[in-house]
Amino acid sequence: MEHFNRLAQQLIDAADADALPLFAGWRAQPCPGNDPVGAAMQRIHVLREHRGACHLTAVRLSGLSARAAMAINLGAPQATRYGWHEPHPTTAGLIPRWQRAEQLTDELQAPLYASLSDRQRTEFAQLVNALTAPCPCE
Repeated sequence: MEHFNRLAQQLIDAADADALPLFAGWRAQPCPGNDPVGAAMQRIHVLREHRGACHLTAVRLSGLSARAAMAINLGAPQATRYGWHEPHPTTAGLIPRWQRAEQLTDELQAPLYASLSDRQRTEFAQLVNALTAPCPCE
């Protein structure tokens, strides 16, 4: 958990918060010092907020509305479950815009992960997989 927290904090510190006010606000919140699991949860949330803000920016730059992006990604029935009333069905012409939004999101995220060495990126991915794996409960 400690190694995950160190790597996650390195990513958070490397992030550009310009035009990402929710990310900046969450990043400014102190992490629990005596609770490594709580600190990891908070860091995951902060990193997720960064990615989400970058993605929404990329969606809009690609000429999509948030509603259209949700319908393309999840389908209109699932978008309705998330509160989008009567989302328009996905049209084939919007798919390239969605793909561009995904590419832009990756480009906006790249500087964070470039702050880690190749080895650290591999370790971070392994740690994320371990932390998000289903519990091997009996």
